[in-house]
Amino acid sequence: MPNRQSKPIMFEATRPVLVDARNTTKSYIAIYSVIKEFSHRNPESVIELLIPNSKGMLHDIATWCETTGNKLIGSEFSSDGGTEDIHVVIQKGVRTGIDQEGERGREKKMTVVISTADLDYVVPPLDKALAGKVLGMDVSVVFEGAGVKLLKNGYRATRSGLFGNFRTSSIETSLTNSGSPLPSEGITMLKELGAKFYVCGPSMEANGVRQEELVVEHSIVGSTVTWVSLLEHSGVNVFSKAKFDTP
Repeated sequence: MPNRQSKPIMFEATRPVLVDARNTTKSYIAIYSVIKEFSHRNPESVIELLIPNSKGMLHDIATWCETTGNKLIGSEFSSDGGTEDIHVVIQKGVRTGIDQEGERGREKKMTVVISTADLDYVVPPLDKALAGKVLGMDVSVVFEGAGVKLLKNGYRATRSGLFGNFRTSSIETSLTNSGSPLPSEGITMLKELGAKFYVCGPSMEANGVRQEELVVEHSIVGSTVTWVSLLEHSGVNVFSKAKFDTP
């Protein structure tokens, strides 16, 4: 009689995929990294996310998990060589972030109006737009006034004032060191996440910006009435500082 004794089946535990976001203080950047990793993984896949020791970031990630149907399995503080980190373990749900837009986007809309190209005032509204997108919201970003220059290929947002160029470099360095995106990088991220872009036609003419120079391939050219219609149907509205800029 042949030996029919079966061989024991060996199971190998799969470790979570590691996503290191310790180089940023922006929770939406950490979440963006998780969304990109989850995008090519099956539901119930597990990621271990490393973030700085920040209660604010941890709470944001918990909010994102709760909102998007992902599961926050747990978090643990660690200290190694004087560096304090938080390890966050997340399990992918059926839908995640941008994939939820079909369902959640119909209910939650955000309109962000950027009316200036001053570096001091464009970063906060872009932050809000990116936070809305990682939450799966339907986000429309309106560029009007001098803000249309932000969409011009190769344009660098600067600070205003007598020492604007010097002060611009210091702010850019600060943003980079904190892991925050520069305006051009934030716009690229919004494109990848599927934000909708609206550009003011009269402002383009006044600031010498042509449609073929825009860094976004798909945009709607409109003006004030279109913006008011967007704002009327939006649940969350965000505005940059606005002033009349002479072209």
